[in-house]
Amino acid sequence: MSDGVVTAASGPVVEGSALPFACVDDEGRGTHEKVVKKQAIRCSLSRICGVCGETLTRPVAFVGTPDEALDGEFAFPPCHVACARQVAADPRQRLGHAEQPHRWVLVSTAGFDLVRPARRGDPVWFRPNSVLERETL
Repeated sequence: MSDGVVTAASGPVVEGSALPFACVDDEGRGTHEKVVKKQAIRCSLSRICGVCGETLTRPVAFVGTPDEALDGEFAFPPCHVACARQVAADPRQRLGHAEQPHRWVLVSTAGFDLVRPARRGDPVWFRPNSVLERETL
C-alpha cells in the first residue's frame, strides 16, 4: 500500500502473475498453490495483509472456496477487501489451493482467530469471528 492506495500481490511473478505476500518464502520464492506457514502466522499476529503485506484496516476480508466460507475456516490469511477482490479476479491465483475454485467467496469481518494446528507440520487456519458480509465473486 502506498499513499493509501492498496496494491494487490506484488511478489515475484510466477506463471504470469505476482505471488501474494503469504505465498513467498524467506528466499523470495514460492508458488500460487502453497501458503507459507511462517508468513500466514506473521499476517495474523502482525495484522498484515496476506496479499500485499501492508497493515490491515477494518473490515478484514477472507477469500476462499465456498466450502471454506461454509465451514468458517480459511486457509489464506486475512487481507484488505480491495486486495481480496483483485486477487480473486486473477484467474492464475490459487491462494494456497491446488486448483482455483469455480468461484471464490469473500467474507468480511471485524475480527478473526488464528487456529493453530493440532499436529506439527499441519497448516494454520483463520476463523472470522464476526461476519459482516459474504459475497460470491
